[in-house]
Amino acid sequence: MDHSDVTANPVAQLLVVTRSLVELTDRAMSDSELSRAAADVLVFAARQAARLVEDLVSVRSHDAIRARDFVQCSSSTDLDRAYTDLECLAEAAGMIRAHGIGSQYRAHLAYLMRYAAESACSALERAERAMATAELAPSTTALPEALHI
Repeated sequence: MDHSDVTANPVAQLLVVTRSLVELTDRAMSDSELSRAAADVLVFAARQAARLVEDLVSVRSHDAIRARDFVQCSSSTDLDRAYTDLECLAEAAGMIRAHGIGSQYRAHLAYLMRYAAESACSALERAERAMATAELAPSTTALPEALHI
């Protein structure tokens, strides 16, 4: 995938970010500690990704016909899941940043954040597949109109 493919597909952009979050949380788990600097990065990146998910849902919901197809498509549920996971990741990292959680608990939070990042990644991968399938399939809302004589 080249740069133009990524910019044309917002879910692909989100996947790049969430895969990076998985790597960062994986590194934090292997170090058995998550620094405040890493927590800052995680909070910022996860919140930005969550906003991108919101923007994507908003854009897809503006057209009435497309919105109905979108809500019926499994990608809607997957995007909701990704949003929730990204917000969870940001909140957990924010706890480390704001409250200075002790090192014995940081490993547990790093595990939680890794799980959330992986879950967001999986949800976005499913959403990307569902959207690709939906774009290839003919619209189900146009079918009843075509049957009228």
